[in-house]
Amino acid sequence: MRNLNPLAILLAFLFSATTAFSQASVSAGLSYGSFNYDISGTKYTGDGGVLNLGGQLSPSIMYSLSVSDGKFDDVVLNNSEGSITYKVIPNIGIEFMGSQIKLATVQETDTSLGISYNLYTPSFGFKVFAGSDINNYGKFYTYGTKINLGVLQGSNLTLSYKTEDRKQKATTMDARFVYDLTSNIGLNLGYKSTETKNAAGTAVVLKGNTTYAGITYKF
Repeated sequence: MRNLNPLAILLAFLFSATTAFSQASVSAGLSYGSFNYDISGTKYTGDGGVLNLGGQLSPSIMYSLSVSDGKFDDVVLNNSEGSITYKVIPNIGIEFMGSQIKLATVQETDTSLGISYNLYTPSFGFKVFAGSDINNYGKFYTYGTKINLGVLQGSNLTLSYKTEDRKQKATTMDARFVYDLTSNIGLNLGYKSTETKNAAGTAVVLKGNTTYAGITYKF
């Protein structure tokens, strides 16, 4: 039986659920991305598109999704990450997370379930999370943090860090800056670095980064 991509399921859920919740909000960003990766000494440079989605389905349900898709000559890159947070009490949430990266010989997919601590004010947001692979509890785990800063009126800086310990240890760091041009349209700038190691955690299998620029729209 063919395995379903958890990020595809998450994307379909977000689009369908947004229409079902009267308090739903969406911030969608579409950007041009430049990709630079190294797989065990072989370098890949290319370009493509980057999609960012984020918002709330209700006061207790928040979500985010990032998809990078590009091409290096005849090699396709796909790097996707998404999460849904359900707040069971004001600061504590249940976290569903999925990630996938495909490039040449590197193909890793991870789906995790965990818990998060969330703190939000009009100008500051903070989240820490930890989870375990839902298919093999206790063997693999995921942890990290995400910080949102309202650095200026009409602008927002998001910093995030995540480590996934599994057969190939993967670490992702993101920095994203959004500057509002109007009440609905904003300038979207971002940088993302990714590194995966082998099963022993010694040799770096993949290392690289994505730089992107584009436009966001708030629905």
